[in-house]
Amino acid sequence: MNLPDPKLEAVLNRLADGIATDADEQQLGEWLRSGPGARKMYREFMALHSALHWDYVVAAAPEPSPAPAPAARPWVPLFMMGRCAAFAAGALLATAVVWAVLRDDDQANGAGLPISQTAKGVAETHPAMPIAALLVNEVGAKFAEGLGPDGVRFGPGDYEILSGIVHLRFANGADMVLASPARLEIQDAQRTRLRYGRVRVTAPPSAKGFTISTRAADYIDLGTEFGLQVDRESGASDLYVFDGQVNVADSRSGKILSEVVGGRSSRFVDGAIGEAPERDETEFPTRGTIGFGRWKQYAETMRHDRGLVAFFPFRKEGDASVLTNVIGAAAMGDGRIVGARWTTGRWPGKDALLFDGDTDLVKIEIPGEYSELSIAAWVNIDRFDFVLNAILNSDGYDRGDIHFQLTRQGYPRGGVVINGGFQDQVTGRPVPLGEWVHVASVLATGTRTQQIYVNGVLARERTWMQDEILRPGSCRIGNWLPPADADPERRALRGRVDELAIWKRALPAKEIQQLVEAGRPDLTGNER
Repeated sequence: MNLPDPKLEAVLNRLADGIATDADEQQLGEWLRSGPGARKMYREFMALHSALHWDYVVAAAPEPSPAPAPAARPWVPLFMMGRCAAFAAGALLATAVVWAVLRDDDQANGAGLPISQTAKGVAETHPAMPIAALLVNEVGAKFAEGLGPDGVRFGPGDYEILSGIVHLRFANGADMVLASPARLEIQDAQRTRLRYGRVRVTAPPSAKGFTISTRAADYIDLGTEFGLQVDRESGASDLYVFDGQVNVADSRSGKILSEVVGGRSSRFVDGAIGEAPERDETEFPTRGTIGFGRWKQYAETMRHDRGLVAFFPFRKEGDASVLTNVIGAAAMGDGRIVGARWTTGRWPGKDALLFDGDTDLVKIEIPGEYSELSIAAWVNIDRFDFVLNAILNSDGYDRGDIHFQLTRQGYPRGGVVINGGFQDQVTGRPVPLGEWVHVASVLATGTRTQQIYVNGVLARERTWMQDEILRPGSCRIGNWLPPADADPERRALRGRVDELAIWKRALPAKEIQQLVEAGRPDLTGNER
């Protein structure tokens, strides 16, 4: 899905984030009325944000007849658009906007015949079918020809994934992570048939009774988390319940054959019960597995960015006191960890550093002089103990030093030390506590400006009045060393840091938004 104008993409992101203005809403309304193609792009965009919100509001304005269908079913990447968590807030603004994520243009034109594709990719019309599930996230996903989703929508039908991992969310709230190779038939939002492959299901109380049928048996979820693997050749079904209870039933009579509780497993093949082979829970990928896999791909590409002077992926390696800079050709070296402790990062298996003491820090050196610098990090803040709380600060307070920190209220601030005044404008929200947040500071001496972004949205802008070159020098992550002649001023961070990158160029807003989407823990806000 390619939006026609980057400015329009920014409008959609602000709408989904709940910060759209009246002018944004008016511009979006005009675009939606321009034709069915625009409305199709809008629905696909907003479908990415709808995994947690299955309600919709329909605009009063009628729509013209739909345009002819495209020649092939679109495959839409799921991780390049906005914040899912603010979807409901954005919906409150849509007085002139169609939140028609789960419906087609047919309702507006009265035809009742949405356009879809056959398995051979040839368009045909058929009666409207309900949307059973949405594609929330994926990594390396490739579907068989004609056996993939319609954009991000999964209606009743057969699907076969050849490679990668996908995360589906059903209308009843059940989450399914499907690992390739696998084939399944979605019958409706409550029932799916797994022909072969491996799935992990997490079902809330709203999805009680969610059933996966196989050649061997039916598996009825009672509000739990479990893994299920079906052998392609023998049809043997191996069930592993991680939490709660799953009932195993005969697919013909409905008779309960077994009740399997957390920590137990079972095998059914040809109607007979057997002992399932031992498997580790990690063999069934989670939602976090997808995010971590995507991040690994992104981290590898970062090594080739010539504008980077440092990229700290925060991986605990041989010497636990070293924070490794993987940009080997850069003049900047590794960091030295003092006090901060290694802990879990954005996903299980990913490392981060916990800063929880007044003397916790990482020492780094940013040598040289710069006309532009961009600093980006993922942080998870526990609390704000001080007036200012450091993300990355130069030691001392000399001209050309840089500061990037958070206020006691959570608002980002900072800039470059100059001999003169500056103007600040707060345009966004503070950094929330207890969740992973992407923060980025962009300094440019040519325009004498600093922009600070929170999750890709401009949150603060500073303009200074006098020319000054950027000379970061000796710096500290998560702390600050005040000048020797000043009273000690604590700025120790309280929370975790997972990934920090420094560029010798000013990143544009669109690139910062791409960084957010590449490193986001999970579109549903869950790291597991």
